[in-house]
Amino acid sequence: MINVENSKLEYFEKFKKKNKVKRYSEDCNDFDLREAIRDDLIKKQRGQCAYCESKITKETCTIEHIHPRDKNNKLECEYSNIVLSCKNNDSCDKFKGQQVWLENYIHPILHNPEEYFTFLPNGEIISENQNALDTITYLHLDNDKLTRRRKDLIFSLASMKDVENISLYFNEHENLIKQYT
Repeated sequence: MINVENSKLEYFEKFKKKNKVKRYSEDCNDFDLREAIRDDLIKKQRGQCAYCESKITKETCTIEHIHPRDKNNKLECEYSNIVLSCKNNDSCDKFKGQQVWLENYIHPILHNPEEYFTFLPNGEIISENQNALDTITYLHLDNDKLTRRRKDLIFSLASMKDVENISLYFNEHENLIKQYT
């Protein structure tokens, strides 16, 4: 999980004031606004899913409400509740869905996830913190596919120890790369 910089977007705030936005699904159905939010978050998240750190593009991500909008209307139009997550058959979007986000989970905006999670050479993600363990379970960050991808990346990193600016070669799993380089 990456830490996502939380800063208000002027255009989003202006849009909300101008249009008296109350419900994201109804009032923020503007294609240009959603594209602007997606572009901004792709940059802030350095092209990674906020939850699993997999590489994402505009085509392979979705705007994700951390606290599901149908369960928490107050946060529905708050930028501090929006990140990008990956979307495919085995994705964070699918695993998280509309589940309720509990306050004890590690939050990609409010917390620094790097302080809570450790990656083992076999690709496993672990933590000594119960809230982080609950987050791993909730988001399925321990699923077989992600574990294999992390293991393969760690193996690749081991053979590239002498390469300068190793992070330029990989645009995903930045916290794992920091740990193993």
